[in-house]
Parts: sequence; C-alpha cells; structure tokens
Amino acid sequence: MSQANVELVLRGYWAFVRGDLGAVAEMLDPDIEWAAVDPEEATGHESVLAILADRFEDGYRVEIERCVGIGDEVAVSFRVAGEERDATDDRPLQTRRYFTVGRYSAVVTVRNGRVVRVQEYPHLDAALEALGLEAEA
Repeated sequence: MSQANVELVLRGYWAFVRGDLGAVAEMLDPDIEWAAVDPEEATGHESVLAILADRFEDGYRVEIERCVGIGDEVAVSFRVAGEERDATDDRPLQTRRYFTVGRYSAVVTVRNGRVVRVQEYPHLDAALEALGLEAEA
C-alpha cells in the first residue's frame, strides 16, 4: 500500500503547484489534521484548504526532493520558494523572480485513499526519525 500512498501524496503536491486545490480537496479526509512547522495547526477540510489557499496566493512554489512510503505513512521532503512581487506585478510567470523560503519535510498519513494527517518537520531527518528510520548521513 505504501507505493499507492506515495503516488497519492505526490499527486497532491503537484496539484498544489498547479493551483488545483479542488484536486487536493478530493484527497483530504473531512477530519484531516494539519500541524505545520510554524505553530499553525488546523483540523478539518475547510481549515486545511484555507492554509493551502493562503500559501498558494502568497506565491509558494514547491519542489519535491524525496518521497518515502512505509505502510500508511509517507515522508516527503521539499523545497519551498516564494515569489517576489508587488500589487502591480503583471509580468509573465517565467520572468518573475523567486526566493528560497526553505527546505521542509512532512509525514503524511493516508488511510482508505485519503490524507488524514500532515505533520510538518523542519528537515528530512526529523521526518525519517518519526517513521522509525535512520536519519541520512
């Protein structure tokens, strides 16, 4: 089941990058729990989608670096970049400048084909340890 869970998580991140929050919403359990690195927490479909919508509107771009599945859980590491812009920025996307916000990781728990929990971590080692795996050297 872990490969199917990895594929679900990757589809979710790709949908976020495209701005397709409707596709993301279909993957979320109605009672999803979200614990972010900054002490932002949310419970429930609407609250989590509001966080994601805010991040997308803030110009967050996500690049997946690694994804590892074990049973119902998937550890994913990613780099986040934000967009430099102002209120009048109408330049084409390819000419916009981005700045790196940071690298983060998460453990995503999937049950019955739905994401039920997302626990973000400040780095991959912490996410791997949460899964009972050794941190990378």
